[in-house]
Amino acid sequence: MAIRTLLAAVLTMAGTVPAGTAADTTPPTVPGPPVATQVTETSALLTWRPSTDDTGVTGYEIWYQRPDDTGFHNNTPVPSYRFTGLTPDTTYTWVVRASDGRDQSGFSAPVTFRTDPAPQESEPPTAPGAPVVTEITGSSLGLTWVPSTDNASAPTYLVHARAEGIGHTTVVGADDRTSTQVTNLIPDLSYDLHVVARDVSGNVSAPSPTVRQRIASDPTADCRVTFQPAAAGQPPTLWITNTGPVALPAWSSRFRFSGGQRLWDAGYNWAQYDRDVVLWWSGWSDQFSVGESVPVALHLSAGTLDAPPNDVTLNGVPCTVG
Repeated sequence: MAIRTLLAAVLTMAGTVPAGTAADTTPPTVPGPPVATQVTETSALLTWRPSTDDTGVTGYEIWYQRPDDTGFHNNTPVPSYRFTGLTPDTTYTWVVRASDGRDQSGFSAPVTFRTDPAPQESEPPTAPGAPVVTEITGSSLGLTWVPSTDNASAPTYLVHARAEGIGHTTVVGADDRTSTQVTNLIPDLSYDLHVVARDVSGNVSAPSPTVRQRIASDPTADCRVTFQPAAAGQPPTLWITNTGPVALPAWSSRFRFSGGQRLWDAGYNWAQYDRDVVLWWSGWSDQFSVGESVPVALHLSAGTLDAPPNDVTLNGVPCTVG
């Protein structure tokens, strides 16, 4: 670990104390035993007696307990929390603890409850309304839609996304609300989005109408491209270098062929529309580092390529040609 990173981690764990100020070492009191109410097939409300603290309680942590596992679930700033998306006819055990921003209290007494059984029926919900896109950024967008109706329960919604209209759809959100924020999207890439509803019996609706949305460009991106013509049995290769100020957790590149070239492989996800090509990479655990160059081998099924393609971009920002 780099010294700067290690120092930041130490300061995060230990906090910083102004000169002449005594450190706060008193944790909050233990919260009161949680009480579960309003239990349904998939939801429940948890409430508890608030903690007290000499500097003030900043929030509470919700932790689950299982026979062989205990783990963190979520935070809440107030002494109550509403669960959604629970599994019907399932026993849950939860504990809470308080934080003052520096120290944590001990855990409360546990609360155990069982969700109601799902109704045994086979009628699916109606299809949700067409998604409406809001709040577009370089890595996220908001969606809202008209809710479904169901004969037995309030449905949960599954949001599906398909990049550039090719391949399989991926579930990118699941909640009982009729709006969501879809994150970890790739800049300057188009997505086909639709929503389906699922009731607590497992019946799934027909899909909503699909909306296509192109994600915004990333203003922090900057790039340089160089071109290596085909030689010694190797395909022509486009080298894209990240010359921007930050590493990119995901990226897309667009360019235009000058003639009738047709692509059959590029080493990344790709799509071609007439002369226009887009390729992308979503390796969120493997960033495109500053100064790094990635090779794009342009295997063609038709035509030849003796010069770099035109109008190369990275995350929507035009690249300079090296």
